[in-house]
Amino acid sequence: MRINMTYRNSCTTSADFCPTIGHDVFTEGAFEGIYRAILTTDEDTCEFQFQVATITWTTKDGQDRHYTFDGGRITVDGVERWFEIKAHASYFKLPDVADVLDQAERALAAHDIALDRIDGSALLDHVRLRAVNGVLRHRNVPYSRRDVAAAHDAIHRAGGVAPHGAVAAAIGRGQRNAEAMMSAMLIRREIGFPVNGPVTVDTPVTLLRRPNRRLSRFGT
Repeated sequence: MRINMTYRNSCTTSADFCPTIGHDVFTEGAFEGIYRAILTTDEDTCEFQFQVATITWTTKDGQDRHYTFDGGRITVDGVERWFEIKAHASYFKLPDVADVLDQAERALAAHDIALDRIDGSALLDHVRLRAVNGVLRHRNVPYSRRDVAAAHDAIHRAGGVAPHGAVAAAIGRGQRNAEAMMSAMLIRREIGFPVNGPVTVDTPVTLLRRPNRRLSRFGT
Protein backbone atom coordinates (compact mmCIF):
# COMPACT_ATOMS: atom_id res chain seq x y z
CA MET A 1 0.00 0.00 0.00
CA ARG A 2 1.28 3.45 -0.93
CA ILE A 3 0.97 6.21 1.68
CA ASN A 4 1.82 9.61 0.24
CA MET A 5 1.43 12.10 3.10
CA THR A 6 3.81 15.03 2.78
CA TYR A 7 3.57 18.82 2.78
CA ARG A 8 4.95 18.98 -0.77
CA ASN A 9 2.05 17.47 -2.70
CA SER A 10 0.34 19.47 -5.43
CA CYS A 11 -2.97 17.77 -4.63
CA THR A 12 -5.06 17.39 -1.48
CA THR A 13 -4.17 14.42 0.73
CA SER A 14 -6.15 13.25 3.72
CA ALA A 15 -6.09 10.57 6.38
CA ASP A 16 -8.95 9.47 8.57
CA PHE A 17 -9.85 6.49 10.75
CA CYS A 18 -12.63 4.47 9.13
CA PRO A 19 -14.86 2.40 11.47
CA THR A 20 -16.03 0.31 8.51
CA ILE A 21 -12.64 -1.34 8.00
CA GLY A 22 -11.09 -0.61 11.41
CA HIS A 23 -8.02 1.36 10.35
CA ASP A 24 -6.87 4.61 8.77
CA VAL A 25 -7.68 5.42 5.15
CA PHE A 26 -5.34 7.62 3.12
CA THR A 27 -6.63 9.43 0.04
CA GLU A 28 -5.16 11.73 -2.60
CA GLY A 29 -7.18 14.42 -4.33
CA ALA A 30 -10.73 15.63 -3.79
CA PHE A 31 -12.48 12.82 -5.63
CA GLU A 32 -10.83 10.04 -3.63
CA GLY A 33 -12.04 11.73 -0.45
CA ILE A 34 -15.60 11.87 -1.79
CA TYR A 35 -15.49 8.22 -2.89
CA ARG A 36 -14.16 7.22 0.53
CA ALA A 37 -17.25 8.79 2.11
CA ILE A 38 -19.51 7.00 -0.36
CA LEU A 39 -17.86 3.60 0.23
CA THR A 40 -18.05 4.07 4.00
CA THR A 41 -21.84 4.29 3.74
CA ASP A 42 -22.32 1.87 0.82
CA GLU A 43 -24.34 -1.20 1.85
CA ASP A 44 -22.94 -3.14 -1.13
CA THR A 45 -19.30 -2.72 -0.02
CA CYS A 46 -17.97 -4.93 2.78
CA GLU A 47 -14.31 -3.93 2.70
CA PHE A 48 -12.23 -1.32 0.87
CA GLN A 49 -8.77 0.18 0.76
CA PHE A 50 -7.21 3.11 -1.09
CA GLN A 51 -3.78 2.87 -2.78
CA VAL A 52 -4.47 -0.83 -2.64
CA ALA A 53 -1.38 -2.07 -4.53
CA THR A 54 1.12 -1.59 -7.32
CA ILE A 55 1.15 -4.37 -9.88
CA THR A 56 3.84 -5.10 -12.46
CA TRP A 57 3.65 -7.04 -15.71
CA THR A 58 5.61 -7.61 -18.89
CA THR A 59 4.04 -6.83 -22.24
CA LYS A 60 4.20 -9.14 -25.24
CA ASP A 61 7.02 -7.09 -26.70
CA GLY A 62 9.07 -7.40 -23.48
CA GLN A 63 8.34 -4.02 -21.84
CA ASP A 64 8.09 -3.89 -18.05
CA ARG A 65 5.01 -1.98 -16.93
CA HIS A 66 3.60 -1.07 -13.52
CA TYR A 67 0.56 0.70 -12.13
CA THR A 68 -0.64 1.78 -8.69
CA PHE A 69 -4.41 1.66 -8.38
CA ASP A 70 -6.46 4.20 -6.47
CA GLY A 71 -8.14 1.46 -4.46
CA GLY A 72 -10.09 -1.76 -4.24
CA ARG A 73 -13.18 -3.15 -2.56
CA ILE A 74 -15.08 -6.35 -1.88
CA THR A 75 -18.80 -6.35 -2.59
CA VAL A 76 -21.44 -8.23 -0.61
CA ASP A 77 -21.71 -10.80 -3.41
CA GLY A 78 -18.03 -11.68 -2.99
CA VAL A 79 -16.63 -9.86 -6.05
CA GLU A 80 -13.29 -8.07 -5.78
CA ARG A 81 -13.28 -4.80 -7.69
CA TRP A 82 -10.30 -2.45 -7.94
CA PHE A 83 -10.90 1.10 -9.09
CA GLU A 84 -9.25 4.06 -10.74
CA ILE A 85 -10.77 7.54 -10.30
CA LYS A 86 -10.39 10.37 -12.79
CA ALA A 87 -11.92 13.84 -12.58
CA HIS A 88 -13.98 13.15 -15.70
CA ALA A 89 -14.76 10.14 -17.87
CA SER A 90 -12.98 11.78 -20.81
CA TYR A 91 -9.62 11.13 -19.12
CA PHE A 92 -10.13 7.40 -19.64
CA LYS A 93 -10.23 7.98 -23.40
CA LEU A 94 -6.74 9.46 -23.52
CA PRO A 95 -4.56 6.97 -25.46
CA ASP A 96 -1.86 6.55 -22.79
CA VAL A 97 -4.40 6.16 -19.97
CA ALA A 98 -6.60 3.78 -21.93
CA ASP A 99 -3.63 1.64 -22.96
CA VAL A 100 -2.18 1.16 -19.49
CA LEU A 101 -5.57 0.54 -17.89
CA ASP A 102 -6.57 -1.98 -20.57
CA GLN A 103 -3.33 -3.88 -19.98
CA ALA A 104 -3.71 -3.67 -16.20
CA GLU A 105 -7.29 -4.86 -16.45
CA ARG A 106 -6.18 -8.01 -18.26
CA ALA A 107 -3.51 -8.61 -15.60
CA LEU A 108 -6.09 -8.26 -12.81
CA ALA A 109 -8.51 -10.58 -14.57
CA ALA A 110 -5.98 -13.37 -14.15
CA HIS A 111 -6.53 -13.00 -10.39
CA ASP A 112 -10.34 -12.81 -10.72
CA ILE A 113 -10.32 -9.06 -9.97
CA ALA A 114 -12.51 -6.60 -11.89
CA LEU A 115 -11.53 -3.01 -12.67
CA ASP A 116 -13.90 -0.06 -12.31
CA ARG A 117 -13.21 3.27 -14.01
CA ILE A 118 -14.81 5.89 -11.77
CA ASP A 119 -15.92 9.23 -13.23
CA GLY A 120 -15.23 11.74 -10.45
CA SER A 121 -17.74 14.26 -11.79
CA ALA A 122 -20.49 11.66 -11.40
CA LEU A 123 -19.74 11.48 -7.67
CA LEU A 124 -20.85 15.10 -7.19
CA ASP A 125 -24.59 14.35 -6.99
CA HIS A 126 -25.60 16.76 -4.21
CA VAL A 127 -28.66 14.71 -3.23
CA ARG A 128 -26.58 11.60 -2.65
CA LEU A 129 -23.77 13.48 -0.92
CA ARG A 130 -26.24 15.14 1.44
CA ALA A 131 -27.57 11.70 2.41
CA VAL A 132 -24.04 10.31 2.80
CA ASN A 133 -22.99 13.19 5.04
CA GLY A 134 -26.19 12.77 7.04
CA VAL A 135 -25.15 9.21 7.87
CA LEU A 136 -21.47 9.99 8.41
CA ARG A 137 -22.16 12.63 11.06
CA HIS A 138 -23.51 9.84 13.29
CA ARG A 139 -20.57 7.51 12.79
CA ASN A 140 -19.42 7.75 16.43
CA VAL A 141 -22.86 7.37 18.02
CA PRO A 142 -22.62 4.51 20.55
CA TYR A 143 -24.92 1.50 20.53
CA SER A 144 -25.04 -1.83 22.36
CA ARG A 145 -25.34 -5.42 21.21
CA ARG A 146 -28.89 -5.26 22.54
CA ASP A 147 -29.61 -2.47 20.06
CA VAL A 148 -28.15 -4.54 17.21
CA ALA A 149 -30.19 -7.57 18.30
CA ALA A 150 -33.37 -5.47 18.34
CA ALA A 151 -32.65 -4.24 14.81
CA HIS A 152 -31.91 -7.75 13.56
CA ASP A 153 -35.06 -9.15 15.18
CA ALA A 154 -37.19 -6.50 13.47
CA ILE A 155 -35.63 -7.35 10.10
CA HIS A 156 -36.13 -11.09 10.65
CA ARG A 157 -39.78 -10.60 11.64
CA ALA A 158 -40.35 -8.65 8.42
CA GLY A 159 -38.93 -11.48 6.32
CA GLY A 160 -35.48 -10.07 5.73
CA VAL A 161 -36.33 -6.51 4.70
CA ALA A 162 -37.89 -3.99 7.10
CA PRO A 163 -38.73 -0.29 6.77
CA HIS A 164 -36.22 2.07 8.40
CA GLY A 165 -38.91 3.52 10.65
CA ALA A 166 -39.99 0.09 11.90
CA VAL A 167 -36.41 -0.86 12.77
CA ALA A 168 -35.93 2.44 14.62
CA ALA A 169 -39.13 1.80 16.58
CA ALA A 170 -37.90 -1.69 17.52
CA ILE A 171 -34.64 -0.28 18.83
CA GLY A 172 -36.52 2.29 20.92
CA ARG A 173 -34.66 5.02 22.84
CA GLY A 174 -36.51 7.68 20.86
CA GLN A 175 -36.77 7.91 17.09
CA ARG A 176 -33.92 10.38 16.51
CA ASN A 177 -31.53 8.46 18.76
CA ALA A 178 -32.47 5.15 17.14
CA GLU A 179 -31.98 6.57 13.64
CA ALA A 180 -28.55 7.90 14.63
CA MET A 181 -27.59 4.47 15.99
CA MET A 182 -28.75 2.86 12.76
CA SER A 183 -26.39 5.14 10.82
CA ALA A 184 -23.53 4.03 13.05
CA MET A 185 -24.59 0.39 12.57
CA LEU A 186 -24.59 0.82 8.78
CA ILE A 187 -21.08 2.26 8.84
CA ARG A 188 -19.93 -0.78 10.83
CA ARG A 189 -21.99 -3.08 8.56
CA GLU A 190 -24.24 -4.40 11.32
CA ILE A 191 -27.17 -3.65 8.99
CA GLY A 192 -27.55 -2.38 5.45
CA PHE A 193 -29.68 0.28 3.79
CA PRO A 194 -29.20 2.42 0.65
CA VAL A 195 -27.79 5.94 1.00
CA ASN A 196 -27.95 7.00 -2.66
CA GLY A 197 -30.81 9.35 -1.78
CA PRO A 198 -32.68 10.68 1.26
CA VAL A 199 -33.11 8.12 4.05
CA THR A 200 -36.78 7.98 5.04
CA VAL A 201 -38.98 5.83 7.29
CA ASP A 202 -39.67 3.66 4.22
CA THR A 203 -36.02 3.04 3.29
CA PRO A 204 -35.50 -0.76 3.19
CA VAL A 205 -33.17 -2.15 5.85
CA THR A 206 -31.53 -5.57 5.53
CA LEU A 207 -28.99 -7.77 7.27
CA LEU A 208 -25.50 -7.62 5.84
CA ARG A 209 -23.89 -10.98 5.17
CA ARG A 210 -20.14 -10.76 4.65
CA PRO A 211 -18.66 -12.94 1.90
CA ASN A 212 -15.70 -15.22 2.57
CA ARG A 213 -13.49 -13.37 0.12
CA ARG A 214 -11.17 -10.72 1.52
CA LEU A 215 -9.34 -7.96 -0.31
CA SER A 216 -6.15 -9.22 -1.96
CA ARG A 217 -2.87 -8.02 -0.45
CA PHE A 218 -0.14 -7.91 -3.08
CA GLY A 219 3.25 -6.36 -2.52
CA THR A 220 3.75 -6.01 -6.25
